[in-house]
Amino acid sequence: MINKLKFIFLSLFGFVFFLVPFTIGGESKIMLSHIIDFVKNNILDEFLAFTAASAWVVLIGTVIFIFYTSQSKTINNMFKASPLNVILRIVGSFLYLMILNNWFEGYAFAGPILDPYTGGVMAGADGLLTTLYITFFVGILALPLLTHFGIVEFIGILLGPVVEKLFRVPGYSMIDAIASFVGDGTIGIVVTDKQYQRGYYNKREAYIIATSFSVVGIAFAAAVADELGFGSIFPIFYGSILLVTLIIAFITARLPLKKFEPKYYQGKTPKTVEVPEDETVVEYAYDSAVEQAKDTKVLDAFIEAIKNIIHIYIGFLPIIMAVGTISLIIAEYTPFFDIISAPLVPLYEFIGYSTDVAGQMAPASLAGFADMYLPALFITGAESEAARFFIGVLAFTQLVFMSETGMILVETKIGLNFWDVIKVFLFRTILSIPLLYIITNILVAMNVLSF
Repeated sequence: MINKLKFIFLSLFGFVFFLVPFTIGGESKIMLSHIIDFVKNNILDEFLAFTAASAWVVLIGTVIFIFYTSQSKTINNMFKASPLNVILRIVGSFLYLMILNNWFEGYAFAGPILDPYTGGVMAGADGLLTTLYITFFVGILALPLLTHFGIVEFIGILLGPVVEKLFRVPGYSMIDAIASFVGDGTIGIVVTDKQYQRGYYNKREAYIIATSFSVVGIAFAAAVADELGFGSIFPIFYGSILLVTLIIAFITARLPLKKFEPKYYQGKTPKTVEVPEDETVVEYAYDSAVEQAKDTKVLDAFIEAIKNIIHIYIGFLPIIMAVGTISLIIAEYTPFFDIISAPLVPLYEFIGYSTDVAGQMAPASLAGFADMYLPALFITGAESEAARFFIGVLAFTQLVFMSETGMILVETKIGLNFWDVIKVFLFRTILSIPLLYIITNILVAMNVLSF
């Protein structure tokens, strides 16, 4: 009986925490988003002091462990890394502290770093890192409720046949996709990586899920839609994102993907689903969920979650800070994106946009590789609703951006490197453009948008 209650109540709490919106203070959001707002609105100074302390620990610890090796394997795993990661951790931690404390303010070299459109996007009260610090702390601490106590097995077995036929991945992946949909794409990737390490997916399946279903959360999409003037048609805006994402996922699942073979992590025994003849699918899903709850100790699951939080604070966030800040400086202070996107200008002119609008759309189409919010900044002044809609949706369907999801993909155990991430971005961009051309023109024909 106790195992049934563990499955029902802990899984239900996890499902509600991550997936069910609540109205608090007049705003309807999932509980994770409400907690983020609470921290920002009530204890932001204290939390920023905590993040600064974390950055100091990473900075000092990483430097010390270049020359020192501890007798503790756990501590070594935390602070020792490849030369590139060591450099990025040091640079990211220093930049975070520099922006948080306005170090070198007034010096010419510091201007591009302290700029509100570069370093200011990444750190500080409204910075991306502040949100990520809260999201990962709260989200990963609560994540075992969603992944360890049976709901993955229950939903996975029920949806398995449909999902496997369409996307050639187990039904378990719908939990990852839903976590991204209502929460954040980073959470979806982390869930996928952890489930891969536990034997729920092989490498090929993990790659498809992480690069196809980790859509940026609906809350952020709503903010971008509002910024671009599409708050009144948000269901159409987000529906277009989902439609294009599912079509690309269908195509991705049928690619050769020779590098990502169908092998399980460290020889893990795969979690297969075989429904006994004397049980219905629902009965078997329920029994499997209860068995998983039985096999998981609550304390062990949350100790593992705390270790994962520490690993992300040390190994992920400083790297995101470094790469994100550098990418934004390149986007804001150099013509790099204008140059590499030049071939797209005649393409957009060919499909009906004016030269001026095409000139705005081209760099916006590739700027999303640095940060997902950049395309909105590039295109927000365009008079054409169709152009703003096209670029706004494209920024989400590209899925990969180096200030966050791109670096997290590289840091997973799935096996992607930087060049793999670039390939994912370009592949999704190339497929998204013709699909969005069709969708945008249909909406123009229906008078939902105007050129």
